[in-house]
Amino acid sequence: MECLSCGSPILMNGYCSTCGLSHNLLVKAHNTANHYYNIGLDRAKVRDLTGAMDALEMALKYNKKHIDARNLLGLVQYEMGEVVLGLTNWVVSSNYENRQENRALRYIKEVQSDPSKLEEANQLARKFNQALQYVKQRNKDIALIQLKRMLTESPHFIKGYLLLALLYMESGNYDKAKKSLRRVIRIDKNNTLAIKYLSEMGAGPKEIIGIKERSVRMDVDETFREEDKEERKADIEAIVKEGLKEIDNSNLKIGNYQEINHNKFNLIYVGVGILIGVLIFWILILPNNTKSVKGQYKDLQLNYSNELSKKNVTISNLKGDVESLEKQLAVTKEELENKANIEMQEEEFMVVKEYISDAAFAALYEEGKKAYDEEFYQKAYTMLSVAVKLKEDEDAYYYLGKSYLKEDKEEKANEAFQTLITLYPQSRYQDEIASYIDAESNESNRNSEEEDEEEEEP
Repeated sequence: MECLSCGSPILMNGYCSTCGLSHNLLVKAHNTANHYYNIGLDRAKVRDLTGAMDALEMALKYNKKHIDARNLLGLVQYEMGEVVLGLTNWVVSSNYENRQENRALRYIKEVQSDPSKLEEANQLARKFNQALQYVKQRNKDIALIQLKRMLTESPHFIKGYLLLALLYMESGNYDKAKKSLRRVIRIDKNNTLAIKYLSEMGAGPKEIIGIKERSVRMDVDETFREEDKEERKADIEAIVKEGLKEIDNSNLKIGNYQEINHNKFNLIYVGVGILIGVLIFWILILPNNTKSVKGQYKDLQLNYSNELSKKNVTISNLKGDVESLEKQLAVTKEELENKANIEMQEEEFMVVKEYISDAAFAALYEEGKKAYDEEFYQKAYTMLSVAVKLKEDEDAYYYLGKSYLKEDKEEKANEAFQTLITLYPQSRYQDEIASYIDAESNESNRNSEEEDEEEEEP
């Protein structure tokens, strides 16, 4: 009798002579794997792809070399649009059993015979990741366009339909969201996420069961093609109606030409768009996010306070170290002045002092620049104001002035920029600072003239 794991002989005590595993436990594990494989096979036959995938993954946990379970799992994943995952399982299956009877070899050969399929799978993954990125960046319209193009080319990609349904739900278009979820259920009858989204939109158990029953009687690919045609037709009709409304304008007079100021209308459209966006944000988004934003703000404020206190302690320690070292260096300088090589010792003293100041300055500047990049402007000008006291630096004065501007401390900002221009007349920030100072000067002159006019009035 051979071991089911490594093929070595079984000893009289029932354990493998090589790997030491119990033969009885291995038999139970293989039987359990067969049990879950049968469950997965039954679920796959009725298009319960999610349930089938769960059962087949459980079968592979008990027996990773179960060829039939791994091949069927690859087929289920391929049907759900996960071409790469399916191909991965077939490659693993072919490595375990490289005989002609293994169906995974035929599946791999069919995929490899058409290089465009592999390229389509790669493009599908890239486009889906790009659509996710658009969603994270709040570019929902672009994400919708990307998903529609992607699903037109790959109509069985379940993750794409689920993301599309989420976007429609967030925008309040529940009819289109339900349409996307119905397509998911036609591919995967018991997809838990699709059922969850339908329930959140108010669909009752009877409606969900009815969708499942209707999906069983439909041919998936044919239905998709028909619905795509109807959707394109509806889009074209909507565009035509909108165009007819624009043409049917009774205010236009035939034979008269009037030049239209498009800039005026563009400003109106922009203003209306901003107003609508603000209303949507205020009515729909803001009430749902207020609590979470408050909690995040408190956590951020606490973390900022803790970090600021730590940095203040570090700065005070650095200041103390610098003062102590400067005192020591002063004493050393006095002692060295009594020696014949006083000039050489003085140069060494300056080198040590410059090194310490540079180290303290570098630490403060890095913290101030990091705080500015993270929009903690109060922390930024606190750090940078100490840094420029240790050492004069072009970048430090520039970001100090910018931090003061962000906190509406214009007088402090002007002082920092004036110092920068004085110390570094050839600075690369010269043009930006000069334009800012000119603007401030013009505004000041304008205000003074208005005040003089008010005083001259009786």
